[in-house]
Amino acid sequence: MEPAASLVREAFARREEAGRALADEADAVVRAAEDMARRFRDGGRLLVFGEGGAAPDAQHVAIEFVHPVIVGKRALPAVSLAADPATLGAIAGTAGPQEVFAAQLRLLASAGDIALGLSPDGRCASVLHGLRTAAALGALTVALVGGDGGPIGAEQAVEHRLLARSGDPCTVKEVQVTTYHLLWELVQVFLERAPSPAAEGRR
Repeated sequence: MEPAASLVREAFARREEAGRALADEADAVVRAAEDMARRFRDGGRLLVFGEGGAAPDAQHVAIEFVHPVIVGKRALPAVSLAADPATLGAIAGTAGPQEVFAAQLRLLASAGDIALGLSPDGRCASVLHGLRTAAALGALTVALVGGDGGPIGAEQAVEHRLLARSGDPCTVKEVQVTTYHLLWELVQVFLERAPSPAAEGRR
C-alpha cells in the first residue's frame, strides 16, 4: 500500500507546484481578463482554438462564455474553431494543416475580437499560425501554453501568454482548465464593474 500512497503524494505534489506557479502569474491572468472584458464590452467575440487534446478544451471555453453555468451571469459571444471536423478537414486537405485556424480567422475575425489559442507544450504550428493571423487582423491574442511555453510562448504577436509551468501533460491540462475558468470569472467581474455603453444607454 505504501508505494501506491507514495505515487498519490507525488501526483498531488506536481499539481501543487503547478498551481503555485499559476498563482505567481495572477497579475498576468488579471491583465488578460481585463483586456478580454474590454473587447467584449465593445462588441467583440471570442474565437478559441486548439489542436488534438486541446480541441475539446477550446469547445469547453466557448461553452463557458456562451452558456454560463452560474445563473445571472452574462452570456458572451464565443465560438470554437476546432469544433467542425468537416471544415478542419477541408482546409487541411487543400491549404495544409497549419492553416486550419488561420483560414477561419481570416473569414471570421475582426479587429475588435479576441483570439485564444491553447497548446499544452506551446509547439502547435496551427495554433501559432492562427495567433499570428489574428494579431495581423488586430484581434487581441491570448495563449494558454504549458511546459516552457515553446515557440507560442515566445511569439511577439501573442499579447497575453498564460503559462502552466509543468512538463506533465496531465497537470498542464488541469492548470489550463483552471486558467480559463479564472478568465471567465474575472471577465464577468470586469463587465459587472463597467457595463457596456449600450447597457448604460438603456438605463
